Amino acid sequence: MKILIVVKSKHNDNTLKIAEAMSEVAPVTLTELENVSNYKLSEYDIVGFGSGIYFGKHDKELLKFVKSVCDKKAYSFVFSTSGSKNFEKNNRTLVKLLESKNKVVLGSFGCTGHDKFFIFALGGGLNKGHPNMDDFDAAQSFILEVIDKYNKLN
Repeated sequence: MKILIVVKSKHNDNTLKIAEAMSEVAPVTLTELENVSNYKLSEYDIVGFGSGIYFGKHDKELLKFVKSVCDKKAYSFVFSTSGSKNFEKNNRTLVKLLESKNKVVLGSFGCTGHDKFFIFALGGGLNKGHPNMDDFDAAQSFILEVIDKYNKLN
């Protein structure tokens, strides 16, 4: 099995840390969005997409990239980190976009991340210490569930 994770992680690298935790327990190739052109998505069984959440949505560069992927059926998953705990709502735009591109979304994951954006920086930020070991453990359980779902479908 081959899994590619495409991540756009800015500011504190919260989302990259979550992707790295997933790669510790699964056969993952990890790439930042800026380097995704070095990979052929169709060569992977599953492609995951993740970023921080900005104003309720994934990074706009990641969304733009997903809009450009082919409409061939494929398997994917979505993940994010954010200052809020509205993970399902925050991930919904990307999930729907992937589904509109004929992708089977095997799961959606989110956790809090240290948020020092704008006004929050004045007090040192929200969610200090996140992602933490519990978040990493949850991300690892999530990727294993994604693999299990994929195996049951194939």
